[in-house]
Amino acid sequence: MSEFIQSPLFDSIYKYFSSNKNEKIIFIFVPYIKTKILEKLISDIKSKIVIVTTWDTQDLLAGSSELELYPFCNENGIALYINNKIHLKVYSIGLENAIVATGNISNSGFMPDGNYECGVFVEKLSNKDRLYFEKIRKESRLVDNEIYNRLAQWLEQQTKEPRKVNEFDKIVGIPKKENFLISALPMTKGIFDLVEGYQKLNSGLEPSNDPEISACIYHDLANYNIGLGLTKEKFLEKLKIQFFAHPFIQKIDEFIAPEAYFGRVKEWIQNNCTDVPIPSRRELTENVQVLYEWFKKLGDGKYVIDMPGSHSQRITNVKF
Repeated sequence: MSEFIQSPLFDSIYKYFSSNKNEKIIFIFVPYIKTKILEKLISDIKSKIVIVTTWDTQDLLAGSSELELYPFCNENGIALYINNKIHLKVYSIGLENAIVATGNISNSGFMPDGNYECGVFVEKLSNKDRLYFEKIRKESRLVDNEIYNRLAQWLEQQTKEPRKVNEFDKIVGIPKKENFLISALPMTKGIFDLVEGYQKLNSGLEPSNDPEISACIYHDLANYNIGLGLTKEKFLEKLKIQFFAHPFIQKIDEFIAPEAYFGRVKEWIQNNCTDVPIPSRRELTENVQVLYEWFKKLGDGKYVIDMPGSHSQRITNVKF
């Protein structure tokens, strides 16, 4: 069932977000965002918020995009991502349903004296839809203080004449491969849950009755770039290849060689990645427990986990 929405869009999207009684994660995929309008839109939201927007440097110079968005997000615990390829405008609660609209978060896109805009409420996003949005977030750049400061310094040096090309990557730099996010780690605690959830997705069902497990499964499928439609055997085969080919996992594997205790693995991860809001309640300790499980179950006997003496868990590459 869908519902047609007419401009002004602000009231409809505000009411939609306010209906989030279970405090599921709010997702906003919008190219242009005015910070003051966003502040009004989410003024009563207590749940986590993830925003994916664009920061084309030409738009920053012209004022259609705002660097002020980052300090606001940073102060309010909002995860802000940049992806200069997005053109869609999607407002979603938990990626379960969504309002797909024409308007950006701006006076012209949202308010009574703005443009003629419209939108459609989609009552249920399909599994394929959710994986699509998870893929967009995975391919987006998380904004941090370094990126913000580089862009702020660059803007101060520019004249008011807009540049002809987008210089975002040139200014902030291409992410170094050795810099990883905790969200690059696997999230589904049990491989069985992941396999079973994948089979359910192929049948058009939710991957789990537990929303947290479902979120982890969606995360892992996007993280390791596994689409729907594979048999159980082909899925496991691809999962093994994609998991051990991931740059973060390869670095951890190098650190393990030939063995490493739980605390040392946790310390290494803490020193080599940055935590970001993700759809899971697990803290870093649980992430490492999940990581051990994946190494053991997908390693085809290459990795052994034990607890010698009174020490913590140890993972050993027995074929090193």
